[in-house]
Amino acid sequence: MWAALRHRRGQVIALALVSALVATCAVFAPVFARSVDQGLMRVAVEEAGPVVAATAISQGRSSEDRDVLPSEITEILPDALTDVSQDPIEAVRHGTTVVPQEGKKPSPVVIRSRTGMCEHLEIEGACPSSAGEIIISSADAKAWGWKPGRTFEIGQQKYTRFEQDLPPVELTVVGIYQVTRDAPGYWLGDRPDGKSGVPQPDMDNVPALDDFLTVDATFADSFPHAVAYAILPLDPDRATLEAMPRAADAATALAEKHPELRVDESAQALVDGISTGRAQTDVIIPFVMVQLALLSVLVLFLVAQSAVDQRRHDVALSRLRGRSRTGARRLLLTELSVPVLLGLPLGLLVALGMAVVVRRWLLPPDLPFEVPLTVLPWVLGALLVSVLAVYFAARPVLRESVNDLLRSVRPSTADGSMVVEAVVVVLALLGVAGLSTGVLSGPAALATPTLLAIAVGVLAARVVPSLAARRASAAVRRGRVAAAISGHAIARRPAARRVLVVTTVATAVAVFGANAVVVADQNRQARAELETGAHAVASISASSAPGLLDAAAALRDKGITAAPVAVIRPHDETSSATIAVDPERLRQVAHPSALRDLDLEALALPEQQPIILPAGNATATVGWDLEGSGGAPPELRVEMTTPDGGNRSTALATLGPTRSGRTKVDTSLYCSDHCRLAGLTVAVSGDTGSQVRGTVTITDLAVGGERLPVADGSTWTSDLVDSGTGVDVSATGDQLRLHVGAADGADVTTYVTDVPRPVPAIVSSPEVEVGDELEVIDVSGGQTGVVVDQHVAALPAVTDRGVLLSLPALSRVNGEIATRADKQIWLADASPAAIERAGDVLAEEGAPIRSVTTTQDADRVFDESASGWGLQLAVIGGALAVLLAALVLVILAVTGWRAAARDLAALRISGVGQRAIARSLRTEHLVTVAVGVVLGAACSLLGSRLAMPSIPLFTTPAAVPAPDLSPHWPTVLVTTVVVAAVLLGLALAIAAAVARRVRPAAVRGESS
Repeated sequence: MWAALRHRRGQVIALALVSALVATCAVFAPVFARSVDQGLMRVAVEEAGPVVAATAISQGRSSEDRDVLPSEITEILPDALTDVSQDPIEAVRHGTTVVPQEGKKPSPVVIRSRTGMCEHLEIEGACPSSAGEIIISSADAKAWGWKPGRTFEIGQQKYTRFEQDLPPVELTVVGIYQVTRDAPGYWLGDRPDGKSGVPQPDMDNVPALDDFLTVDATFADSFPHAVAYAILPLDPDRATLEAMPRAADAATALAEKHPELRVDESAQALVDGISTGRAQTDVIIPFVMVQLALLSVLVLFLVAQSAVDQRRHDVALSRLRGRSRTGARRLLLTELSVPVLLGLPLGLLVALGMAVVVRRWLLPPDLPFEVPLTVLPWVLGALLVSVLAVYFAARPVLRESVNDLLRSVRPSTADGSMVVEAVVVVLALLGVAGLSTGVLSGPAALATPTLLAIAVGVLAARVVPSLAARRASAAVRRGRVAAAISGHAIARRPAARRVLVVTTVATAVAVFGANAVVVADQNRQARAELETGAHAVASISASSAPGLLDAAAALRDKGITAAPVAVIRPHDETSSATIAVDPERLRQVAHPSALRDLDLEALALPEQQPIILPAGNATATVGWDLEGSGGAPPELRVEMTTPDGGNRSTALATLGPTRSGRTKVDTSLYCSDHCRLAGLTVAVSGDTGSQVRGTVTITDLAVGGERLPVADGSTWTSDLVDSGTGVDVSATGDQLRLHVGAADGADVTTYVTDVPRPVPAIVSSPEVEVGDELEVIDVSGGQTGVVVDQHVAALPAVTDRGVLLSLPALSRVNGEIATRADKQIWLADASPAAIERAGDVLAEEGAPIRSVTTTQDADRVFDESASGWGLQLAVIGGALAVLLAALVLVILAVTGWRAAARDLAALRISGVGQRAIARSLRTEHLVTVAVGVVLGAACSLLGSRLAMPSIPLFTTPAAVPAPDLSPHWPTVLVTTVVVAAVLLGLALAIAAAVARRVRPAAVRGESS
């Protein structure tokens, strides 16, 4: 046996290499999947940050347990939780009030201790070391004139009024602190400063104080209502895939065992956060590697067939020498199985090396390299599949008679691989039917696209030789020698059929992989563009809508393309968010894909220009003819908005007490210069049942001696309904006439038409339709009436549940922006230099940037996921598939060139020219490869349509944008051309090499 292996060293190497590739696929999948899961954990920890990832365990003091300290909590912490954490931070907090200066109201303050706090502070004076010693912030020291030595007496609260009064606790200032900027991982979002002087609305706007810092000893026998904390910052280096679930379970068990404790669920949140990604890892990575593994097994089967064909005469000779059929089987399978076994450890080493390289290319750095125990069953499975492939390749030869074995070419009736081919075709058809109907999932679904390509290749290997034989017969009749020779070669030689199958599958894997990567990347990019809205989104500090508009205008003056945007999201996550934009500027900065199908003209401002009021008193002649019942006489009021967006309302005249009358008005509007005239209101008593009907006339309305352009009916809204309530406006000359109808004490108002009412909106919520009028939350935090002008599937930034309004229109009505609203500037340029320049301009305008999010950042988050990392393997798999197909071409050429050269040399002696021989070889090799490439590309398109819906593109799916899984034709075309160029070029080189060896001596089996 060993002599035979040494004699066929090339075949042994080929079988070992292909067997190694099967083992590589089997080992690489679990190893890389493990690395991806580690990457998911690393990314989850980094995105959560130290604040969210830390586990805080607290216990409030009670009437039964008044002296709880953090050390008592630390003592009962489970090992599984501390194993993933840094050293515990012990802390105590107690909220109280302090009178900062004599005559002032008490201000809220927190007295607290924290382990190692002085190491993270700059202290002027001493650090607290004994009970009753505190340090105060530099801001409070400056604001209130406090100095070291100052004492505070802090009262203690009883649990019941029947208890004895507790004596006050005296605290002495021993130092002044300032928080250093390099300690975010210590304070974990709970800095003691930043509160000094901030008004407290729920305490009559008294200013708050920064925290008083002390030591645990201060709380030993004092403050029975304090809360003790043990805070466990997460150690990223110890947050492993096994340790984090144990920590989460330990935290849950601790909370159940000690109900008096309040335990954060941060560890469980991290575990739950990557569970979806880990599930996707179990789908995507096997999906990619199964394709390559199936191709590898197919190649092993075909190479083993070629090796068996080379041993036909050896098997016949063994049988003639008296060896039984069983003995011959044992000899042949042993010779073929040894190279397969030799390839197994090689494949293991290649898989580990490949995992190292791919990890460095795709995954976060410094991940621990682990080989999971699941590798063992995968290796055993690879060994079993490889041995079975060799067995099925050898089985037909072992069943042939000695007479058939002595023939140079296997008789077609002896081709036992038809059973295997039939099984593959049936499985492929079942897989296609299952995927098309949605009833197939799991490993079978993952293997279907490659099985489809194998089935098509197998069928083509049956059909193409028959067509080639017919073409050869026709060529003989027409005297076309080269075509006849190539046609008969394709029909007769097994190598041509094997090349056809391999090139079909390799092309399908390569094109499918490249297309899947590009399609997934396009979908991630489309979602990132929709959810961000623009290339860069800067959240800024702006107090009003006019201020936000002015900030954007300042950027435009500096040549920076920008759009002002305000977004407010309701507390109920199922409700629609509101986004207010400047429509004209939005077109210039937003992603075109995010504005697809949006008709922003619907948000354009009316032709009516705002009426700006100059400084000075309002003058006019006001007349009225009203009928009313109940309440005080109505008033005519002027509604205004200030330049910074505030609302003002000033009485212009009292319409009474007589039923009719006339009065001259000269009054202050109590509004600064450049206020905007918003409307005129007839304000009634507000009493239920009171009503007013009639006419109010306003003549020569002027402010500061400047007549206002209001005597035009189109300047005002008219909304008198059939019931007679509302206001109908008409104008004659310089006189404005209001036909008024008010009921149940409700005021009626006519508005200047520089703002449409109700405000037009573009809505993406599925519950509404065009023409609906509804109340939505506006950026001021209040409610605004809107009419749905357009309904779309998605809106930028707020996606499928949003309302898009005009920010300039809202700024005219109410320029306020709620504190919880996000004030943004969208930028068309996301380069660091552009963002820095914009930040400088905004800082000069008093609207500094607080944070920046770019589309690239959002896309990176999607890329750093199981889907993003896993699908990148498809490119590697495609490249390996093409290399494997090239290897098959070379192996088949090496093992079969002598027979081809001998046959062609005989034809050469018979008078066939060398040029015809060379042309026939080129045709034979190029046709089989070209047909395989075309069929493989077609299979990839069908496989993409079947399999792409089963591949998760995102860890958390979104309703919009709808996934676009259609093929990316440029990628399909380019990949097909590249594969064709590689394989056709190699086929051409092989044909030329064989042609050079077609010499008369080849008839005798001589190679030279």
